Amino acid sequence: MTSGPALPCPKCKRVLDPLSWRDAQFGQCRACGVDFEFIGFPALTAARARVVPKAVLVAEHATCFYHAENQAEAVCESCGRFLCSVCSVEFTGRLLCPGCIAAVKSTDVQAIDRRTLYDGIAFALAFFPMLVWPLTLVTAPTALGFVITGWRKPRSLVHRGRMKLIVAGLFALAQITGWVFLLLSLWLRKK
Repeated sequence: MTSGPALPCPKCKRVLDPLSWRDAQFGQCRACGVDFEFIGFPALTAARARVVPKAVLVAEHATCFYHAENQAEAVCESCGRFLCSVCSVEFTGRLLCPGCIAAVKSTDVQAIDRRTLYDGIAFALAFFPMLVWPLTLVTAPTALGFVITGWRKPRSLVHRGRMKLIVAGLFALAQITGWVFLLLSLWLRKK
């Protein structure tokens, strides 16, 4: 019998032993008797490729900046350091060394892994304080400030639109207008 990968039974969750498999795709759990079919991703059973650097054989060969015992096989496109096959990494479409990757991660827009969602903040500041309406005296102008600040900032990494910013801005303007009319009417009554 052919043994498949070590996986849990779909019913009882026990790890299937090699004798549970009829072939690499079908089997039956020996504990609970359920028949199963395994459709795996190729990456699950593929062997991982290991990068093995070349050792320096001739003294005249360039060596890696980070590993003096390894022969240089690439050049960092940012700083120009010689790199072995272990140190040269393709990152944001360029071949970089570990030091340059750390520098690019903090400055390159493509490498930033999170962004402030100004539309969500403005939306929350415009709508949630309506439960305690006096808070809108402070939160409505703040929400409008986030709308103005967030309009030119990069949006979410998942390509959200500006609709939340527009709705939050309109609602914040309506609240500010309401406060202006309320305060004006109170002021005119006192006169």
